[in-house]
Amino acid sequence: MNKKVNILGTRPFVATSLSILLFSICSYHYLTRVGINLKILIVLSALTLLISLTNEAKSFFVSIAKEPRKYFLIICILVSAIGGLIINVANIIEISFFIILFFSIYFIFINKDKDLINLVTKLVICSGVFMSVGILTALFESIFLSSKLFYEIAGGGYPAISGQKLFYKGFGSSHNFSAYIIVIALSFLSLSQSTLSRKLRNYLTLLFTFALLITGTRIVFLFFSLIACNYFIKTRTNKYLISAILISLYLFLSHIQIGVHGNYELGSVHYREVLFSIGNVDFVLGYYGHMKLAYFAELKENFFFPVSLSEISQSLTMDPHSLVFSLIILGGVPLALSVVMFLILGISKNLLFIEHKYSNFFYCGLISIITETFMWDANNSIFFWIIILYAITIPKDSCPPDNIKYIKRN
Repeated sequence: MNKKVNILGTRPFVATSLSILLFSICSYHYLTRVGINLKILIVLSALTLLISLTNEAKSFFVSIAKEPRKYFLIICILVSAIGGLIINVANIIEISFFIILFFSIYFIFINKDKDLINLVTKLVICSGVFMSVGILTALFESIFLSSKLFYEIAGGGYPAISGQKLFYKGFGSSHNFSAYIIVIALSFLSLSQSTLSRKLRNYLTLLFTFALLITGTRIVFLFFSLIACNYFIKTRTNKYLISAILISLYLFLSHIQIGVHGNYELGSVHYREVLFSIGNVDFVLGYYGHMKLAYFAELKENFFFPVSLSEISQSLTMDPHSLVFSLIILGGVPLALSVVMFLILGISKNLLFIEHKYSNFFYCGLISIITETFMWDANNSIFFWIIILYAITIPKDSCPPDNIKYIKRN
């Protein structure tokens, strides 16, 4: 409690604007469904957050002046984003939001302010609780009520075991949106710096796990499969091999549907084109696979230069659902390459440290979120940048919290 009072007293604008921003993002889609638009509140809170981090920004730019090579990729990201804006001003909102989210979170973590980082951790956990309550509300609504504010029924042609598929989206725009936040919250639950009792952490772990299972999203399968793999398999080689197989199968099955010939609707949204068959089993190009090919062809036609996100989305009648494609649309190949290289070099530098010093929840959550960027426009997600930039900025000489012994590898 003292730390909370301290951060609110010393950095009131940062704490307040960040709290409002996260809550607004979590509740935005639900409130939009009931006729309340939070766009202005989100913009104002994001701008206030960035402006409130002026001291961190000054310190960062001084560091750039002293060691430009150390921050080369960060400079490339900023320059490429601004270049994309100059080439196609139609993306001003998307690029500005990306720059604000990326650099705000980066300034927070690179400054190593423990009170501020603890605040971010608590807010992420609170966001997970909020989204979990939304998922449970969706389950209750689907069973006892006739309304459909918190869930929806899938359209025809959706792959499902039963006759219909229910999407428990809660407060989010989709079940995937809610699941991403809950996975990240569960990952950060182990970083609560002893401010949460073990009993409360256990309750929250059960809440997050139950909510994730209800959503039934792809990332839930990957997340818990990786946790089981890392917990039960002790041999490092076997563990890495099985994890790689799980991730490969996950990506393959996300883009390719497998169906028995004649038991699915060929040409529907999720069954686009038969690629090959083995006996009576067809391997069919799915929604995400078709989307990747369509966006690649469109971007290739524009020589991978920045294009209007709204125009290309309307033209193809679908969002990119890919971090790399989204970045190419906003800033061309330079922005996509800069961000991807920044992520690869930053994560790979600390991944072994995270694996051995942090909990399975955080380690597997990080890998799951990175894998999901193949199907997720994560560039505009503050929760994505929180877990990614936290992992990248972890100093090697830091000591992880002493309360993450649960589900800890030997």
